[in-house]
Amino acid sequence: MNGWAIVLVAALATVNFTVGLAEPRGAIWDESYYLTSTERYSEGVAQFASHPPLGLMLIAAGDAVLRPNRNIDTRALGRDKQADGKTIPTGFSFAGVRLASGVFAVLGAVAFFALMYAVTGSTFTALAFSNFFIFENAFVTQFRAAHLDAFQVAFTVVALLCFVICVRRGQRRSPLWEAGLGVSCGLAMMVKLNAAVLILLCGMLIARRVAIGWAKAPPAQLLWVAGRDAAVMAGGCLLAMATVFAIHVRISARDIDPTSAAGRKDKPFVSEEYREYLQGTRPYSIGILWSAAQDYRQFMAADFSGTPLVDHNASNPLEWPLEHGTINYRWDSDGVRTAYVQLVGNRVSWILASLAPFAALGLLILQWRRPREASDPARRALMAMLLVEYAAFMVLHCYLGAHRVMYLYHYFIGLLIAFTLLALVFKEVMDRWPPLRRWETPALGGLTALLLVSFVFYSPLSFHRPMTYRQCELRNVFQHVVDCR
Repeated sequence: MNGWAIVLVAALATVNFTVGLAEPRGAIWDESYYLTSTERYSEGVAQFASHPPLGLMLIAAGDAVLRPNRNIDTRALGRDKQADGKTIPTGFSFAGVRLASGVFAVLGAVAFFALMYAVTGSTFTALAFSNFFIFENAFVTQFRAAHLDAFQVAFTVVALLCFVICVRRGQRRSPLWEAGLGVSCGLAMMVKLNAAVLILLCGMLIARRVAIGWAKAPPAQLLWVAGRDAAVMAGGCLLAMATVFAIHVRISARDIDPTSAAGRKDKPFVSEEYREYLQGTRPYSIGILWSAAQDYRQFMAADFSGTPLVDHNASNPLEWPLEHGTINYRWDSDGVRTAYVQLVGNRVSWILASLAPFAALGLLILQWRRPREASDPARRALMAMLLVEYAAFMVLHCYLGAHRVMYLYHYFIGLLIAFTLLALVFKEVMDRWPPLRRWETPALGGLTALLLVSFVFYSPLSFHRPMTYRQCELRNVFQHVVDCR
């Protein structure tokens, strides 16, 4: 893996994900919630939220680094759980709250390149497949805003990278990569809990190692190895989660204001032990962390139970691979042209990603019916395990979708798995049918061109670029993605 390739990926990602973050000058989708949590973190006020605290803390950290609103009184933002146009001060800059999301998008792109390299073993092929991340319109829209998904996606990519490396090492010990898998799973879950599906990667890794050694080692030794690996991964996961929450409690040590709307929502969930800590009558301790964690969990459970089942922006998880459920986050018009922030994907990448699981399954069935020796035996194991992971992701989110509204961006973990399967399928096809290898470079070049053309076509919806009504309707020619105004 060449350093110049990493620099190129980082440079392209920086342009797409971080340039001009201050625009548009208004809240995008859930930013209206995260502005308020950022203000409470800046004041050190204790709080609960619908999601674990890591993503909220990172948004607040980015704002603290940039401090674009240092000369503006923003205290009113922290008094409620959602900011409206009246509470956002005149001249407020969104660059600070959007900074961390953009930075993590760049880090995620670099990690995705490393993942593609671990999958394909080729710098050129990894660069070509990195375009699925860098030029994904849905990622650009979501990650340029102060949303949680850039953080979860970055940690998910690292988890997949650690998993692929561990699988390729077979039975050889790799405690750092195993710990990295556990830590990244824990961090992803501390952004959004639906990342719990990634824990299945740990279980499959252990199962494969046991299966490899089943005929070679005594059961007691296999049991020891499985327990050791499980302890490393579980320990890394739990340590990451505990560390995040310990930081959250430590930096939010001021008591909740019961006279504010936010305080009135949080106060009923504060236990006596946690309240005494916030009031300064109990020291910071493990017991306090446990009490605070239970209080936070109860708040999230209550919030989850109160989540509506119907929303005109919601979508069915089974429709996600088809990119159904695009969302208009905001639109601004001058009477002639309208600028949108629209959650819409790159059509080329989503079509290919939707085909990837079926192609992987077909290749595995073909290998079972007509066995053929592979130059990379671990590749087929990765295809099978990631197919299981993809299926588990879809089952989990279909279950969640029956109990609460779900949105298209909840598919991002599944989309990353599909992109990884796509790279595996590409290499398996080239390996199984050698005459196709002479077309490998032209195929990757053509793929890159298609991705770029599709990205540019939908980019006005991702970058809030003004369009006429006719220009907007042109974006609906292949599939309806935006209600033009």
